[in-house]
Amino acid sequence: MSFIIRKALLTDVAAIVQLERAHVDDELVGSNSQLHAHSFTKAEVSQLINQHWFIVAEEQGVIIGYVMAAKWSFFSAQPLYRHIIQKLKFADLQGQALSTTNTCQYGPVWIQESKRGQGVFSALVTELKKQVADTFPFMVTYVAADNARSLAAHQQKAAMTEIDQFSFEQRDYCLLATTNIT
Repeated sequence: MSFIIRKALLTDVAAIVQLERAHVDDELVGSNSQLHAHSFTKAEVSQLINQHWFIVAEEQGVIIGYVMAAKWSFFSAQPLYRHIIQKLKFADLQGQALSTTNTCQYGPVWIQESKRGQGVFSALVTELKKQVADTFPFMVTYVAADNARSLAAHQQKAAMTEIDQFSFEQRDYCLLATTNIT
């Protein structure tokens, strides 16, 4: 492993924003696909680093990937996340009811294309789970149903379980959850 995994610093903000913008359309599969998340601003990345969880992968001084998690309040103004919060009221994992008080929103995760398939994803998610575990026993995310590569990565490498499926603005998604308890 030639990369290191660490907490993001405020000095990383510009590089994180640049990396995300370079990969924001990666999940889009078809010509009519839509991305319902938005690119983070520098102010939002700073807020995530200061008040939530932001983990980066760095190789030779260059950020090659990141993953973040945030409390639901960070996302609650966005219609897609309000929809997911409503779905949580009826979800459970391993027999435990999920809610906005025992889960956080995990993702996005972005990895430089040339670094994919080299263990960066697993290393990022493993560290994120460690960081989040003291506050939330579970993390929740969503993945577009037509994004087979991302679904496989989340289920196989991040030990996430599909807890629901939903449609939002004419696109289908899988709602996934994982435990942070080791």
